Amino acid sequence: MWIFTKDGFFSAVFDKYCNRGELMIRSRCKDDLIRLSKKLYGYCDETKIVEMEYADYRFRMKIKKHMWSNYLTNCAMDIDYASVKDNIVPAKDDLRKDVYYQVWIALYRWQSMMHEK
Repeated sequence: MWIFTKDGFFSAVFDKYCNRGELMIRSRCKDDLIRLSKKLYGYCDETKIVEMEYADYRFRMKIKKHMWSNYLTNCAMDIDYASVKDNIVPAKDDLRKDVYYQVWIALYRWQSMMHEK
């Protein structure tokens, strides 16, 4: 699962390192996992964030599935905007804004190609 939230971009998977009831939450930005951890636990134990320098997702941490579910529910309940791309990135984070916009453009192009037939 890919998800973009105000806290960051995450990839949630059940991989070989997960036990039943766990998910691996992966990110390309450590700060995203720090924000997520603070939302989940009220603090961040950075030792729970594993860095794998050459992995496709450099940073990852395991969490309980029910915590991920609760997080997503809270994100949905907190939606207070009409435009995702104008509200999901902090104003000062121009690099992230550009990257997210490139994702939006790629998906828009795909949509256009799908309906050109």
